Amino acid sequence: MIERVRKIGWLAAEVGLLLIVLCVLLSILLGKDGGPVIASVAENASKFLGGLPPGVTLGVALILLFYGFVKSRAS
Repeated sequence: MIERVRKIGWLAAEVGLLLIVLCVLLSILLGKDGGPVIASVAENASKFLGGLPPGVTLGVALILLFYGFVKSRAS
């Protein structure tokens, strides 16, 4: 039961992240013609990433990369 809830939670997190990335990419491609929702999501993502101290994004990316590498080697 807990395993199923965990899988559903990870799936929801992945879908949410993919939606944010899609909105940012659409904002880059379409500009102001993308609509208010896409522009708002892209603006919020840019403000969030801009507010982080330097190196945090790189550090998190390296940790996730290392975790994926270790997990793939274990299985």
